[in-house]
Amino acid sequence: MITLDHDHDDSTNVIIHKVPKTKGGWTHIEDLDSFFTRMYKYYVRGGFYPMIMSDLFYLLQFIFIVWFSTFLVHCVDYQKLFRNDANANRSEKLSLNDVIYPECVTRISWRWWCVVALCAVIWTFRFFLSMYHLYYAYDTKLFYNSALKINENDLAWINWSTVQDRVREAQPEHHMCVHKQEINELDIYHRILRFNNYMVAMVNKNLLPLQIHVPCVGDFHYLSKGLKWNLEFLLFSSPWSPWENCWQLRECYKDHSKRMILARQLEKQILILAIFNLLLAPLIQGWQILYFFFNYAELIKRSPASLGLRTWSLYARVTLRHFNELEHELRDRLNRAHKPATKYLASFSSPITTVIAKNIVFLSASVLGVLVVLSVYDEDVLTVEHVLTIITILGCVLAGARALIGEEERLGGGCTGPARGEELFVQVLGHVHYLPAAWRGRAHTKDVAAHFQQLFQFRAVYILFELLSPLLCPLVLFSLRSRALDIVDFYRNFTVSVLGIGDVCSFAQLDIRRHGHPDWQAVAKYGDKPTGGNTQYNQGEGGKTELSLVAFSCRHPTWQPTEPAQRQFLRSLRQSMHHALPATNTLNKTMLGSYIQQSIFGTNTPLPAVLSYYQQQKPPYRLPDMDETSDEDECPSGAASRSGGAGLSGLFGPRDFAPAPGAPATPDEARDMSVSALHLYDLHLSQAGQSVSACCTNNCSERNRSSRWASGEETPLLHRP
Repeated sequence: MITLDHDHDDSTNVIIHKVPKTKGGWTHIEDLDSFFTRMYKYYVRGGFYPMIMSDLFYLLQFIFIVWFSTFLVHCVDYQKLFRNDANANRSEKLSLNDVIYPECVTRISWRWWCVVALCAVIWTFRFFLSMYHLYYAYDTKLFYNSALKINENDLAWINWSTVQDRVREAQPEHHMCVHKQEINELDIYHRILRFNNYMVAMVNKNLLPLQIHVPCVGDFHYLSKGLKWNLEFLLFSSPWSPWENCWQLRECYKDHSKRMILARQLEKQILILAIFNLLLAPLIQGWQILYFFFNYAELIKRSPASLGLRTWSLYARVTLRHFNELEHELRDRLNRAHKPATKYLASFSSPITTVIAKNIVFLSASVLGVLVVLSVYDEDVLTVEHVLTIITILGCVLAGARALIGEEERLGGGCTGPARGEELFVQVLGHVHYLPAAWRGRAHTKDVAAHFQQLFQFRAVYILFELLSPLLCPLVLFSLRSRALDIVDFYRNFTVSVLGIGDVCSFAQLDIRRHGHPDWQAVAKYGDKPTGGNTQYNQGEGGKTELSLVAFSCRHPTWQPTEPAQRQFLRSLRQSMHHALPATNTLNKTMLGSYIQQSIFGTNTPLPAVLSYYQQQKPPYRLPDMDETSDEDECPSGAASRSGGAGLSGLFGPRDFAPAPGAPATPDEARDMSVSALHLYDLHLSQAGQSVSACCTNNCSERNRSSRWASGEETPLLHRP
């Protein structure tokens, strides 16, 4: 509330800002980024007490790993334990006291004590960091209880949209944001995902060299947790990062005349960080091995087949992520794609491999079964030398062979061969939303499957990549030096200042006019293609801007786009989807039609029955009641809200689009996003024709720099004079 102070002369124009008195300290928060991020983490982690227990047990695990490693290395007499001594009595039963050194502390070398001291320093730092987080977590708990009226016990039954609505309702009362009387969904997402949006944009524009060449193997995309942490530390959170604080980019990065100086500085910082990682690689490598061993040893012993399960790689979680998509939203979307993605890769099992694997299963299961039966009959069988080792190895071999066989259901009903691969590809694309458009029609080939495996890899490969992170991370950082100038230019060209928000990535604004691509947009009025002044340098790759806008509008139906181009795009998309309803036998020729056929009717339903169903339906759909030319001027907020939904809910009633029998129910927003994404891919394929972008048919890293950074401003690699 801003008022004029009448106690002073009006000519002095003294303005006094009266802060409204509210409960709690949530009025005019200076660092809203950290506040909203803590609020989101509080929701994701389940409340105050789960956060305390998680941090406490992490500290205890750290102590346990250090203590147990020291005990195993210096306190166990392995000569007696394995009876390697020639005079050892193998019939005598050993006790723990026999194999443990009585004075093991004196056996610890000074080098090991140095490692323990370093671990103690790290633990102390983590302890104070946990106390710091605990203090703010309690403040967040009070905010949830007092301002949002949400108890911790009810947190598990409330979705994020409800929390977000409560925050928007609390803004007029508490005035958390001083620059705005009201905040919308996009404002909150900008605060939480400011740096994540930059990371997604950099990966989308192929700015970061996340690719490693292995001789005799080829190129593969690589991103580990350690590498991701180093990139975020370098680009966002370090004291010498381009950011002055959480919401403001340093002014020098906005000055074109200083780009070469900043690039050289950034190149030196990358070099220092790479050398630092290289020096600490042995220590980090040892910690990685211990951590993964203690985490996965019991799982591998109990269920060796778990290593044959597939999981989305960390690179996939970045490249498949929408702009303005929270972590739990991304996780839910990829979880829905897990089953069709597993079926898709399982359809590429080689017949020869399957025959060999089945015979290995038969032999391994036979020997393993006999040993298990004998051990049940007489437990002394387990005391025979190497019996337990044989049982463990056979279990691992059996699990690995079964993983090579694949799912039996792919050999049963339904179509097989190329048609099956295309069907599964459509199901996967309906959830992940980002796959090269040129894979359409080639999804049944092994080349496409090999590229897709880099996104959806075995858990064993995921663990291996994480274990190799201390060795590969410095190599990637060294190669990042050549992109220093490109990074500086990226910050300057794709950073915009938003009132009440600060500096954000311009891609996150979902600006179709600046960052959209005409081939990913519906045909405008009179059959003309939408045009804009953007170039390939400004355009999001793979329809990233258009798909992100559709996804955000589906998740937030009440969100009102502020830009006329955004409203026009959503309206045109709904109109084109209306005309895309099948009226002839071309249903199975588009990805949208294939997805609808599989979702509603299943893959075995004859096409005439599908067409007959559509002829009998009268979808309760009509275009928004708004003049198509009204977007040239500022239109009312009500019109904007009516044009927000671009999904399937505007085309079919909730009962018309029921899942096939036996299929799990899909949330409305997920269903809308899936159908909208597939329809956009159909539009892209029909409009782009043969001129599909090179990043669709080849690896994005294989494009030359001139085509990747074609713009009015030269952005060459940094070369020293």
